[in-house]
Amino acid sequence: MKTIIETNYATTVARGKINDSTTAAQFIMALEEEVQELIDALLDDIANVDHELADVILVCLNMARHWGIDIEDQLIKNITKNIDRI
Repeated sequence: MKTIIETNYATTVARGKINDSTTAAQFIMALEEEVQELIDALLDDIANVDHELADVILVCLNMARHWGIDIEDQLIKNITKNIDRI
């Protein structure tokens, strides 16, 4: 997962989509755009849902990487918490 996160982040930086000064508001706007594309795919273009869902996840991974969040560790913690609720 770490390779995916680092490659995705580096690629997005290289494309000029994010940089060191990218703000939370800018990430939220990017996430909103991708979520809307996912919604559109779910309603009109079901064959494209996988692509759009992946885009939503990639924006989230970029957000975590940008703020130094170990998202893999956090996902494991959240899953463990959910298991404990069973």
